[in-house]
Amino acid sequence: MDRAAILLQTSIFRDLSIPDVEELLPDLRERTYDRGQVVWVEGAQAEELVVVAEGQLKAYRVSADGREVILAVYPAVAVTGEVGLFHPRGTRWLGLDAMTPTTCLLLRRAPLLSFLSRHPAAMQRMLEEISITAVAAASSLSRIAFDPIGRRVAGALVALADAYGEATPDGISITLRLSQGELASHVAASRENVNRALVALTAAGAISHRGGHFHIHDRAALEQAAGT
Repeated sequence: MDRAAILLQTSIFRDLSIPDVEELLPDLRERTYDRGQVVWVEGAQAEELVVVAEGQLKAYRVSADGREVILAVYPAVAVTGEVGLFHPRGTRWLGLDAMTPTTCLLLRRAPLLSFLSRHPAAMQRMLEEISITAVAAASSLSRIAFDPIGRRVAGALVALADAYGEATPDGISITLRLSQGELASHVAASRENVNRALVALTAAGAISHRGGHFHIHDRAALEQAAGT
């Protein structure tokens, strides 16, 4: 595994050079997780930044009655853990599990802070990531409060297509592996209600779901359903 190349693909370190990121290599720790394995639980001590080298993670919360809400999904070369790492309490505010077999690169807080102090470009990207996380959390709360389920489902698919879409001959394929149940957790709705929304979008020719991936065939129709 070329750890330097992986770091250079991330949102935080992408502006740097190979010699820059090579400074971090002695402090990186590699760990592999099986599908469904816990990376950390909500409330755990936040000690490391996580770079997804291969696979896919989900950040989530579980209600008192056992319902799961997925707040974010992290595919390869995504970075997570920065919010808890820099929060005054130093704890994780969400649980984090592997959705597929996943390999991560872990970097502890002290060497990360030392590195950021020497590389202002990476520091700026880190602050941007924390800001993006804050805006996403506020937007998610607003959608849950104000939007009907059909609009939330369509809006989530549009956002996922923007973030993780790849052009195909028949539209856009969302590269994340996401089941209908996981999409329901993502929009904080029951699987039954989300399935009804997906059936309507599929019947309209806007989307399909094959091989664990959502495919967008009519983006205009999907955006109309999302109210955008």
